[in-house]
Amino acid sequence: MAHGRLKKTGIALTGACVLALALAGCGQPKAHVQLSAHSIKPDKPVSIFIPSWQNSFSPVNTWQSVAKAIKGSLEKDGLDPQEVSVEKVDLQQEIKAVKEAKKGTVEVVFPAQKPGLLRQQFGNLLSPLADPPLLEALSSAKSPFVTTLPGSSASIPLPSMYEIGKMEASSLLKKIKNYRLTPITPFPVLLLLPYQPSSPQSVEDCHELFEGMWSQLSPYFEKKLIYDPAWNGRNWQDLMVDAASGASLDEAVRNIMKQARETENSYLAPLDEEVSPALLANLGAVLASNDFVASQVGGILKNMGYQGTVADADTSLSEGGEQNIAKKQAPPAPAQPMGIEAKKEVARALVKEREAQSWPILIGFGALLPSLQNVVNAREWSTGFVDRSSLASAVSAACMEEEKGSSPSSLRAVPATTIDENNFKQALVETGFVSPTQAGL
Repeated sequence: MAHGRLKKTGIALTGACVLALALAGCGQPKAHVQLSAHSIKPDKPVSIFIPSWQNSFSPVNTWQSVAKAIKGSLEKDGLDPQEVSVEKVDLQQEIKAVKEAKKGTVEVVFPAQKPGLLRQQFGNLLSPLADPPLLEALSSAKSPFVTTLPGSSASIPLPSMYEIGKMEASSLLKKIKNYRLTPITPFPVLLLLPYQPSSPQSVEDCHELFEGMWSQLSPYFEKKLIYDPAWNGRNWQDLMVDAASGASLDEAVRNIMKQARETENSYLAPLDEEVSPALLANLGAVLASNDFVASQVGGILKNMGYQGTVADADTSLSEGGEQNIAKKQAPPAPAQPMGIEAKKEVARALVKEREAQSWPILIGFGALLPSLQNVVNAREWSTGFVDRSSLASAVSAACMEEEKGSSPSSLRAVPATTIDENNFKQALVETGFVSPTQAGL
């Protein structure tokens, strides 16, 4: 009975509290509910259009893996997985799909036009070329969309050739920051701009790549701290190499190496002793633009007799903060002006470097699967790619804005990431982008 009385009393008290809440809030302040970004449940289906063509250079970021990453990010943001579709299309199919898309859907559009061979060497995720028909279709589309095509208000910017060139030059400068660079013994760097003779677009891409590299390297070239032994420093087009095939690239690189050797031979004139004219050129680094070229150059260097790895030219700081001794350390600069003995000293130092046949700091881009082992084995110092998880987050965030009925106010650009020995496992293996076997680990 006592238990029954307590139960009835509890009910009575509860009822009183409900009544009091309704009239005066039961003595408690009224809670203020804040709406989160996901308060509005997404209800618009999302269609992801990816190109049907396959990149023959096997980059880490395949179109299928990019689409999978976006689907995962959309699901994380609250969209029902059943409401996300992926369709492989060519350009005409894509234009038709955009024109026929219903108003209640959101379209994610990756331009489906197949790029030229040289662009494929840089991977899939770089700023696409302008495509007027597709841009026109998007401008008149009934459904909201997100795209990587430049020129649209709903475009997520991807890295340009300029940004890739700038990133590669920055990677080099970071690697050699502890070198003692002097005008007496400048650091030799080969700049390689891959192009296809039949493609005017590849020449434009080369110009962008050069401008990006030059934005970082020009002060060093002007102060004669860095130089290209196969280039006179005047016309950037002289740096272009035919990379349409392995054979044409092989011939172009060998001609460049011959020019570099002849240039360095002229520096040995002060020596009295005979120096072999076949002595290999001293290479500090090679900016190869992409991983395909870097891989081909690596094979040529190995066949010519260059030895070791990038680790042989390690100039990074040790954990204790002391500078490591680099095998390519330049000799102390003699007093100016140089006399004949000083010139001989520099020439002997150059001969010593050339006889070492040390492996240069080789830099590419694209994160091509066949080249990853070169990074692991320190034959290639760095590559670069776009983190597809970052791209997926940017795409999903834009789609969520559309789901709420408001056009994305600002679409964040997705930058490229440099991959070297310092972050290789963290950026590629631990993320699941590649397996240890694919990475050559």
